Amino acid sequence: MAQEKLWILGCGDLGARLALHLNRQEYSVYGMRRNPLVALASKRRADVVNWRRGDATKQADIERLLADGADVVLATFTPDEHTQGGYHRAYIDTATALAKALVNLPKPPRLLIWVSSTRVYGQSGDQLIDEQTPAIPSGFQGDILLAAEEIIRSAVPTTCVVRFAGIYGPGRDRLLSQVRAGRCAPPQPPQFSNRIHIDDCIGFLIHLIEKHKQGGSPEQLYIGADCIPVPMYELQQWLVKAMGYTSAHLREIVQTSERRSKKLSNKRMLASGYEMKYPDYRSGYSALLESEG
Repeated sequence: MAQEKLWILGCGDLGARLALHLNRQEYSVYGMRRNPLVALASKRRADVVNWRRGDATKQADIERLLADGADVVLATFTPDEHTQGGYHRAYIDTATALAKALVNLPKPPRLLIWVSSTRVYGQSGDQLIDEQTPAIPSGFQGDILLAAEEIIRSAVPTTCVVRFAGIYGPGRDRLLSQVRAGRCAPPQPPQFSNRIHIDDCIGFLIHLIEKHKQGGSPEQLYIGADCIPVPMYELQQWLVKAMGYTSAHLREIVQTSERRSKKLSNKRMLASGYEMKYPDYRSGYSALLESEG
């Protein structure tokens, strides 16, 4: 069986980790970055990802690199700065360029996966949000993420959009750092958090790629989250004990916007046949703490 070409546009931490878990006899992975030397300097192995220089906001660069074929395209972008301009470049500009470039390719990819974020849901409260729930952003980040989804989906109707919740895992330990510093969310009103371990992000994306290869038809939209939305204060109380502190260690209450409190459903993700490696925060953070020694 001939190798398929998987192109990862905006190939960063998530893309490089995914490449490590693919069957190298079945896939040849290409990673597009403005500066591939940055990836190599951070020890993202060149024997796993074939790094190529290119700017995903430029249609000509995408057409040039994908001209020799792309069976699967995975678009996973992050803003270079958390400003409106940074988000616009990372999502709107790339979606626009990619949408125009794919039309001009000699052979379109069999599958396009666009990685987005559950930040498009600005709702809060006890309502359980799923893929049927209208996305109502509450800030420019969500507005831009949603607009980019619509651009790419309008151009490529078969696009599969995956909206990931808060990703954690090795190298993504912001919450652990907050707990170590003794900071926590207020206990009331409960502010629900939705998380997913990076291994499940990778596992689910590979699951979608393989499912489509075998003749399946992924849904056009998935929420990528674990099985248990949890109040942030409850999660931090559990972490403080798991890390060997007393509950008194959490001494600084940090107020956050109640608009960030929502409950997400991953039922469609599970219905696809994917089995979670870390179905809840306890299993995921236990593995992360164990890996840290």
